[in-house]
Amino acid sequence: MVKRSKNIMILVSMLALIIVMGGMLENNRTYAADYSVEVWNVSEITLTSTQAYSDPFNDVVVEASFYGPGGALITRPAFWDGGNTWKIRFAPTATGLWTMSTTASDPSDTGLHGISLTIQSDSYTGSHDIYERGFLKASDNGRYLVYADGTPFFYLGDTHWTMPHERFDTSNVPGVASQFKYTVDKRVQQGFTVYQSQPIWQPHGGGSHLGSDEEAVANLTDGFTAADLAGFHNLDRKFDYIAKQGLVHAAAQVSWVGDPANFPLVFTEDFMAKLGRYWVTRYGAYPVIWTIGQEIDKNLYGAYDATTIEKWFAVGKGIADHDSYGHLIMPHMEGTSVTTAANSWWMDQPYHGGWATQMSIGMDGMSTARTFWEAPIAKPAVLYETGYENFWADAKGALGAGYKAFQYGIFGYGYGAAGVWNDIYSKPGEPADYGTEYELPLRYYWWYDGANLRTADQLAYFKQFYTSLEWWKLTPRFDSSTWSAFVTPEHSLLSTDGNETYVAYFFGSGTSTGTLKNMSTSATYTAKWYDPRNGQYTALDTFKAPSGTWTVPNRPTSDEWMLLVSSEPTASNEGATNQAAYKPVAVSGSSAGFGSELAVDGLYDTSWIAGSGVVPQWLTVDLGGIKQLESIETGFNREDTWNYKLEGSLDQVSWTTLADHTAAGRTARDMSDSVTGDYRFVRITVTGFLAPSMVAISEFRILGYDEFELLSRNKTTAVSSDNGTGCSGGKAVDGNDVTYWCAEDDAMPQWLSVDLGVPSRLEKIVMNFYGHTTWKYKLEGSLDSVTWTTLADRTVSGVTGQTASDEASGIYRYVRITITDSGHWAAIREFDVYGKPNAASGKLATASSISGIGYEEDKALDGLASTYWCASDGTKPQWLNVDLGSLHDLSEARIHFYSLDSWKYKLEGSSDGSSWSVLADHTASGVLGQMTADTLSGSYRYVRITITDSVNWAAIRELELYE
Repeated sequence: MVKRSKNIMILVSMLALIIVMGGMLENNRTYAADYSVEVWNVSEITLTSTQAYSDPFNDVVVEASFYGPGGALITRPAFWDGGNTWKIRFAPTATGLWTMSTTASDPSDTGLHGISLTIQSDSYTGSHDIYERGFLKASDNGRYLVYADGTPFFYLGDTHWTMPHERFDTSNVPGVASQFKYTVDKRVQQGFTVYQSQPIWQPHGGGSHLGSDEEAVANLTDGFTAADLAGFHNLDRKFDYIAKQGLVHAAAQVSWVGDPANFPLVFTEDFMAKLGRYWVTRYGAYPVIWTIGQEIDKNLYGAYDATTIEKWFAVGKGIADHDSYGHLIMPHMEGTSVTTAANSWWMDQPYHGGWATQMSIGMDGMSTARTFWEAPIAKPAVLYETGYENFWADAKGALGAGYKAFQYGIFGYGYGAAGVWNDIYSKPGEPADYGTEYELPLRYYWWYDGANLRTADQLAYFKQFYTSLEWWKLTPRFDSSTWSAFVTPEHSLLSTDGNETYVAYFFGSGTSTGTLKNMSTSATYTAKWYDPRNGQYTALDTFKAPSGTWTVPNRPTSDEWMLLVSSEPTASNEGATNQAAYKPVAVSGSSAGFGSELAVDGLYDTSWIAGSGVVPQWLTVDLGGIKQLESIETGFNREDTWNYKLEGSLDQVSWTTLADHTAAGRTARDMSDSVTGDYRFVRITVTGFLAPSMVAISEFRILGYDEFELLSRNKTTAVSSDNGTGCSGGKAVDGNDVTYWCAEDDAMPQWLSVDLGVPSRLEKIVMNFYGHTTWKYKLEGSLDSVTWTTLADRTVSGVTGQTASDEASGIYRYVRITITDSGHWAAIREFDVYGKPNAASGKLATASSISGIGYEEDKALDGLASTYWCASDGTKPQWLNVDLGSLHDLSEARIHFYSLDSWKYKLEGSSDGSSWSVLADHTASGVLGQMTADTLSGSYRYVRITITDSVNWAAIRELELYE
């Protein structure tokens, strides 16, 4: 008996092991599921009916139930796809094994009813957010769109109202295999996240549309028949391609929105409900937003009344009743001059999920935007339609619309380009082939040119700006006097995240701004301008607002600008930036109304045009300082074969060739040349082109870095003598090489000294003398204008020419040139000193304590050796913290303590003011002296010095930080 029991136990153990192993094998998927697909991606399942139906669309209904991990249930209808073929499209929402079972309204059809299958859902291996995070829904507070996992979704859409007409397998552009794919791919590369479409099957005029390359369409005006399936197959491949590129598809349904009004006997409520269901069946497993029909909210400008609009309500209900994914239904709205959230016909429908708004081109109707933000039930809103670029809007308007929308709390923007939204396929001069001939030929623009309008590139800057912030936390303040007092409130759009972050968009004429209000009285804010045309930040100030207000400086130019003010860390420029933006430009000549400034204004629909058609023609940009160049982008205003040369200079006298295409030329509209070197001036000389026209440049972008800052411009000077007020020392630092400092006579030596204002790390000194001769001179630097150090000595052999440059090193506040001999009187047109100033100078500081009035923290950053910060008493440790306002790549710290002592201290750096890294530690042995220097490395915004021991109280005359 014992032996038998042992055998039984062994058998039970073996069976248990087999069961466990079976479970392990199941978990490792060694079995074969009927279908496999990655999570959130579409699996298409084909069924074959065993019965014949005279009207498959109406005669039979098939549904599949999918049971998944954790009790998940998704129901997907099947759609008839011709003959005896039915298909089910299913996207699993979780990884693991799913089982499917079908039911059909005709239980006798064993090909459709009672079918059981398994689908294995695997982890997503791609890089598209929509499949990593899941389909869209409304945020918990109803204000914006989020992925299934709750991550905010940034809506940036591209408009294609006649998508069925766009060529999928061909194009009329050499080298472009597919018109449809070209535009989708380009928008993905530009950072777009949404594709906006309508099923306008039949082109609205605009040609005969009888070519062999025309796309198949459906015609539902006679009901749904097998003849319509080719049109849906056309849409199938487009929906699939859009989804595979990671875009969300904001799509209207059924047909041209006017068809049910024109064919009321065909488009009954029952038929419309079935079409809504069919749309979900066919396309609901893709990442979509349902927008129902063009301008259907309220009623297509009166095309439908309170009775006939029920047909479209039936579409919405047909979608909602059969969409297990719960995709948002956001009906496309009429213009806000007619319909807003206040009088929508759709907002009370139980399935209404948000606002697909249509606002006027100017978008300065603040009260209109408020109706959406202040609607009784918060729902996400997007700017689904506004003026299309090169159709109703210019580039400025098309770019600005996105910023205005977000500032209004409308968190999404649907961009539209002429030729793309309306599918203008035919080239200029060819027979018309348009998706719609609406307002043509007046507003003709070829699709390929529309797809390549530069504003779509600049919208990447729009996305970059907001995604650097927690944009979903911004609240529009409209014209609230609690938050702002702007000079032109209607052209100054403010949104804030509490009183931590203020974002303002200034547009309209002039440069005036106003005042921010309701600010924290204790927080430290950093202010920056952001250029929507170039995607670049310009630092303004780091400040506190003890009165709770801050006066905004005037805009840098009269163009549109974003203002970012925050007490939290914010983004800064990354990589090479356009150094030419808004800089002074000189040209060989200009046509009236097409001045040189238009080549650097950030707008591609404006151009500098030369004064005549002769060549050569040249354009020179003064970068305002020496920049480290990386590349030069030349945007001509047309495609042509261009012969040109690029040069760089430090002084506009000696030029270095950066790129030379004068011999062979280059054929394109947009050119890019990789360049290297440090220059202040950059010149393009065009020597030839083919078209019977003139040289014209839309944008001349010089990409690089702030190598050295020009430190001497308009600073205080001292001289040995001058020849009167017209030749004073200030003329050598005024940025004008026509004026000059000149000594009172020809006696030598003569000298000129510049006070840089604060100690600075010198890098280079460039002299533009009065004329061409041999100049003998010496350069010196000083911290106190008493003790001088030689930087360069050319007193023996001299330098022949009008210009000269010398490398310099060391930290000095004063720089002096002494001219000892020349063929002229001592005279200098421009004396340019380049380097890096003390990054801590004038910045905000806090301290562990202060001794009282006159010994505050800022005394350690005021550039004066006679003032100092002092702690409240002799206890240690004591610390001083400096906020540099933005990240700085630091290389050296110099501390000028109160007096000679053995100072024990520690230097630390931080990017956020919370996590600190030790930069230098002298707390053990200390450093004997009054001035100490430490080598640093790393990028930091905050620097803290902690004094742990000294005979004196903790006190610092100057803290200097250098890049």
